[in-house]
Amino acid sequence: MYALLALLAFGLLLAVHEMGHLVAARLLGLRVPRFSLGFGPPLLSFQLFGTEYVIAAIPLGASATVHGMNPHAMGLEADAKSYSAQRPWRRVLVTLAGSLANYLLALGILFALYTSGTHVVVPLTVGTVVPGSEAARAQLLPGDRILSVDGQPTKSWSDFVAIIARSPGQERTLVVAREEDTRVVQVHPRADERGVGRIGVSQQYVFREHGSREALAQALLHTRRVAIEGVNLLLRMVRGPDPLEEPTSSVTVMRQSSDAASSGWDSFLRVLVTLSVALAWVHLLPVPGLDGGRLVFLAIESIRGKPVSPRVETLTHTLGFLAITGAILAVAVAEVRRALPSPQTPPPVSGALPLPPPSPDAGEATRRELAGDGGLAAPPAPAPPAPDAGTAAVPGTKPDGGPLPVDGGAANTG
Repeated sequence: MYALLALLAFGLLLAVHEMGHLVAARLLGLRVPRFSLGFGPPLLSFQLFGTEYVIAAIPLGASATVHGMNPHAMGLEADAKSYSAQRPWRRVLVTLAGSLANYLLALGILFALYTSGTHVVVPLTVGTVVPGSEAARAQLLPGDRILSVDGQPTKSWSDFVAIIARSPGQERTLVVAREEDTRVVQVHPRADERGVGRIGVSQQYVFREHGSREALAQALLHTRRVAIEGVNLLLRMVRGPDPLEEPTSSVTVMRQSSDAASSGWDSFLRVLVTLSVALAWVHLLPVPGLDGGRLVFLAIESIRGKPVSPRVETLTHTLGFLAITGAILAVAVAEVRRALPSPQTPPPVSGALPLPPPSPDAGEATRRELAGDGGLAAPPAPAPPAPDAGTAAVPGTKPDGGPLPVDGGAANTG
């Protein structure tokens, strides 16, 4: 049910992207003969301002047919309302409008969440301590703020998690602030089932409403952080998997979407933000068949002073589209193989609990680490803690009940 909801939401984001192209083209005076929502046999169609709007049987994705984008159409040179007859800068605006629409949608959702009130992380502050864990043995308490690890100042909760994850069985010295005092404690991270170090703590949350100006500033920072995390995710995929991370995959992202949807619309909207920003940036990649590939041809045209041969452009976009389709099929095959049971995989231990899903606001498709400052995060649904693992953060406040600063981070367990 929730996977279907996430899939439909992704289709909605694609429709928003194409609607951006349509609106930009119409504002610049270009003709848009057809806009189709979904694909397959048409169920409903109507005319509006010279554009035929079609609702198809399968409500996934959309397409906007801008007159003149196909360089092989007849009579384009004599038609002043065609895409190919426009100056390069006007065509750039139409091409960028899809990604801009996705970005503005994400920004609007975040602005609404911040102004209406939502849970935000308290930077570098302990929210829960698992009984019997290393953190409990070190007498860490909710509300303690992590200042440094082994003498090195901690910049974010994700940095703290990364240090702990890479040091199972090693002693780490933490400097924590508790109210007005500073304490020095030693912890010995325990290895979980994947060999990742854990001490049994999670970050703290607080529910807060923001004013309009602050909400806009936080939304801008949030989308910026999501974009940075997307770049880092792409670099990790190129660099190769981290043995301390769950393998990154499209199913991981979909699973996070489903888990977030099950914990409420607030969390699901955050996932929608992440997907919308990711979709905006993916379309801008300089790959033929995407908006970024079309921008490359426009740049070449501006440098040469004349357009690229329509045959060359069409062939390049076709090859790019086939490459993208092949990549999608390869990912699908890899996901099917990943889903098949492996004879070498040991059966699950009775009574063991899975790691809780992380907050999806930072845009990273892993369960271990979500980096960033100044963002909001969705507290996962509460679950009984595992004896030696971190637990999901729950909303909290400072011990004295006072207001808490909003500086960001994400749900991570250490």
